[in-house]
Amino acid sequence: MFVTDRGRSASHVHLEILRKRAELDGREKRELERYRSGYGGELEYDRVFDEVGHEQMYVFRDIWLGIGDSKVQLDALIVADNLLIVNEIKNYSGNYSYENGIWKVRNQQISEDPVSQVSTAANKLLRLRYESGVQFEVQKEIVFVNPYMIFGPTDYRHADLFVMRNRLKQYFRSFHNNTFGRPAKVLAEEVARRIISPPHPAPSSDISRLKLGMNCYRCQSFDVSKKRFCSECRDCGYTEPFERLVVRSAIEFSVLFPEEKVTCRGIHEFLGKSLNYQTVQRRLSTYFVKKGDASQSHYIVTGYDLKKILVEANYDSAYEQDIEYMSEKRRNTFRKYLFMSDDSNSV
Repeated sequence: MFVTDRGRSASHVHLEILRKRAELDGREKRELERYRSGYGGELEYDRVFDEVGHEQMYVFRDIWLGIGDSKVQLDALIVADNLLIVNEIKNYSGNYSYENGIWKVRNQQISEDPVSQVSTAANKLLRLRYESGVQFEVQKEIVFVNPYMIFGPTDYRHADLFVMRNRLKQYFRSFHNNTFGRPAKVLAEEVARRIISPPHPAPSSDISRLKLGMNCYRCQSFDVSKKRFCSECRDCGYTEPFERLVVRSAIEFSVLFPEEKVTCRGIHEFLGKSLNYQTVQRRLSTYFVKKGDASQSHYIVTGYDLKKILVEANYDSAYEQDIEYMSEKRRNTFRKYLFMSDDSNSV
C-alpha cells in the first residue's frame, strides 16, 4: 500500500504559480520543465505499480528522512521484512550512456549521476540500523520509466542497478517474492518516525514582477469580468465562483510569499482590489483558520491542494445554487473544474 502521498516539491509549485503572474526567465523555464518531467515520471512509476499491485507492501513515496545529523530524499522506498528497497526514479528520454562513472546524453557529459544519488541514499539508510537497533538490508535500483530512453553503451559493473521501462512490471512483480509481516511493519514504523519536512523551501517572489488581479483558472488570462457571484473569463468563457477564486488566490499568495502572513488585506490587494473587501474576508474566514486579534489577524494556509481545502470545508457556492443566474452549461463547467485532477492544473 502507498503509505504517503506523492506531491510536487515546493520549488515546483512555486514556479507553476509564478508563471501565471510573471514572465519566467530562461533558467526558470528550464527548471520548470525539469520539475514537470521528473514529476511526470514519478506519476508513471506509481501508475504501473498500481497495475501490478502493492497491497501487502509498505511503499513510502516522495519523502525526506532525518537520520542522525543527515537528511535524505527518497523518490520511493519499499519496506519488506528486514529489507528496504530504494528506487531512484528517472524520466530520461533520448540517447544516454554510462561508462567509467560518467553519464552522457547525445555524447555530451552531464552533471547528474543517478548511480551516486541512489548509492548515497542507500548508505544513509544503513545508519538507521544503528539508530533503531532493527536489522535489515538495503537494496537499491534506478528506475527509468520513459520508454523513449535509449541506453548504451553501459558500464556493466553497475548494470544490476538499472531497471528499464520494458521490464518495469516484471521488476515490481519481483517484490512479491519478499514477505511483509511483523518485521516489515516494525521497520515501516521506524521509517515513518523519521519523516521530516523538506529542508529546502521555495524562494519568496518579487512582487514588482507580478501581475496582480483576478486571473482565469483555466487559461490564466487576466481579461476577467466580475459577475454577481463569480468571475468570467472573456477569452475562454470559464466561470469561477468567488469562494473558489479567493481560496485559490490565498494558496497562490502563500506559495509566492512563504514568509508573509496571509491576511485579508494582502489577498484583497493580490486580487487587484477587484473584489469587495468583505467578500474576500468572508471567504477566507470560511475556508481557513483565523489567528490573531482583529487588527493583527491572519489565516493559516496548510498545503496547496485546492480541491482538498474546498471539499474539507464543505464547499457550496451560492452562485451554483442560484438557478436564475446559473445556466446548465455553467453548472456543468463548475462540476468539471472543481474536481479537475490535481495533476493537471491544481495550482
